[in-house]
Amino acid sequence: MSGVLWSAICRDGIVLAEAGEDKYDGAVIRLAQKLLTKKATAGWEFEKARKTKLHGIKFHVFDDANVNANANPNPNANCSEMKVWSFAAVAEKSLDSAELRSFVEKLFYITEPLRESEQWRNGDMLCAQASFAPILLQKMEQVQAQGKLAMVNQKLNTTKEIMADNIEMALAREESLQVLHAKSEETNVMARQFKKRAKQVKRFKMMQNAKNGLVLGTAVTAVTAIIIVPPLVALL
Repeated sequence: MSGVLWSAICRDGIVLAEAGEDKYDGAVIRLAQKLLTKKATAGWEFEKARKTKLHGIKFHVFDDANVNANANPNPNANCSEMKVWSFAAVAEKSLDSAELRSFVEKLFYITEPLRESEQWRNGDMLCAQASFAPILLQKMEQVQAQGKLAMVNQKLNTTKEIMADNIEMALAREESLQVLHAKSEETNVMARQFKKRAKQVKRFKMMQNAKNGLVLGTAVTAVTAIIIVPPLVALL
C-alpha cells in the first residue's frame, strides 16, 4: 500500500519539522528540495520526479499578525510581520494528487494552534523537530495503514478561502513595499536637493570670500602704494 514518503512544515523557507525516509536512492530528498525552493504563491505548488514514480505538493498560507481575520489588510503594516507557512509532502504517484492535497490540508489544521506560539513564529531551523516530527510521522503512517480513509477531510472549500486570503495579503504586502519604496525615493530626492543647495551655498560663500579677498588685497596694495611710492618718486 502506498503512502506519503516525506512531509515538512516550514515558515518563510525555514524547515521547522520534517519526517520521512528516502527509499529511492536520494530521489525523495531531491524532490523535497525542489519543492521547498519553489517561490511562495497564493496556492498549491506541484513537482514531479521524471525518473521515479514520485510527486510532491506544497501549500502556502500567508499570515499577517497585523491583520484581523475579519478586517481588510493594512497596506501600511510592517512587512516584517508577514509570515508565510509552507506545508509540503512527497509521495508515490499511486497516491493521487487529491489524496495528497487532503493530507497536506490536515497538516494545516493540526498546526493551526501551534503557529501562534513564539517557538513556531520565530524559532530557528528544526526548532519544532523534537515535538512535531513524531506527529508528522504518525499522520504519514495513517495514510500507509488506512489508505483513502485517512484522507477524509471534514472541512470543505477551505483551501479556496485560504488562497483568497493569501492573494489579498500578498497584494497588501506588495502595496506596502511600494509605499516604502516611494517614501525612500522621496527621501533620496530631498537629500539630493539638500546636497545641491548646500553646494550652492558653499559656492556662494567661496565667491564672497574671493571678492572680499580681492577688495582687501586692492586696499592693501593702495595703502602700500601711498606709503612706498612717494619716497621712490622723491628719490627719482
